[in-house]
Amino acid sequence: MNTIQKLLTCLLFGLVFLTYSCNDDDDDPVGCNYATETQDELNALQAALDAYSANQSTANCQAYVSAYQNYLNELEDHIECATLSGQQAELQALIDQSQDTLDNWQC
Repeated sequence: MNTIQKLLTCLLFGLVFLTYSCNDDDDDPVGCNYATETQDELNALQAALDAYSANQSTANCQAYVSAYQNYLNELEDHIECATLSGQQAELQALIDQSQDTLDNWQC
């Protein structure tokens, strides 16, 4: 696994950790749970990462980049959930760092 893959994998796990850290917040006044609301995109990202790790073809790379972008977009759409739990700055920093890396990704 090259350095960029390792970085993206670490960022993915960081986003997953941050996403699930407020998963059981029953005191949320608006019922906002971005861990649940972004689960489909996270599952698609994990599947794309698995496929790309198994076969680093251009098609798998592009599928991985697309899935990662979809996940970041979905997280960005739910940033207000992180704000309610006091995690907005951390989540936004991870999204921004991941987006910068993804913007420079070469398939």
